[in-house]
Amino acid sequence: MQLQKLVNMFGGDLMRRYGEKVHKLTLHGGFSCPNRDGTLGRGGCTFCNVASFADEAQQHRSIAEQLAHQAQLVNRAKRYLAYFQAYTSTFAEVQVLRSMYRQAVSAANIVGLCVGTRPDCVPQAVLDLLSEYHQQGYEVWLELGCKLLMTRPCIALTVDTISPVISVPRAWRESGG
Repeated sequence: MQLQKLVNMFGGDLMRRYGEKVHKLTLHGGFSCPNRDGTLGRGGCTFCNVASFADEAQQHRSIAEQLAHQAQLVNRAKRYLAYFQAYTSTFAEVQVLRSMYRQAVSAANIVGLCVGTRPDCVPQAVLDLLSEYHQQGYEVWLELGCKLLMTRPCIALTVDTISPVISVPRAWRESGG
């Protein structure tokens, strides 16, 4: 049996709904993380792969410039999701997030937002903001990083990693997941 019959693949679902390929364009919003800035820890989480984030040149471009640059690299798609991936993309004041997200959705051919974050960094004000974009007809995908779901994880995984387990189900529930 084909995998597509057993699993609802994200890309396939977007293709069915939009009639063409939709691609994520990775953005760097200049965010930090509570495990980097000293709020909860220093140095970042063990599994945070900084090399997978935007390159140095990308980090200094505006959101519009990043989207235009990324779109040039992807020639198989004509519609895009603005993907705030690096670090904790809700770790800022709501006004800052509103400005960045507005810049992203106002760019050409953007059909939605993908926001990667920690479950303990999703206050109600951020959920309300994301809900506004959803109500305007944009795709809104909230990626909750929940690498550890054990209350007593093994020592190798706890180095510089502080994310209360209780925050995962709370964030999932409050986001409407």
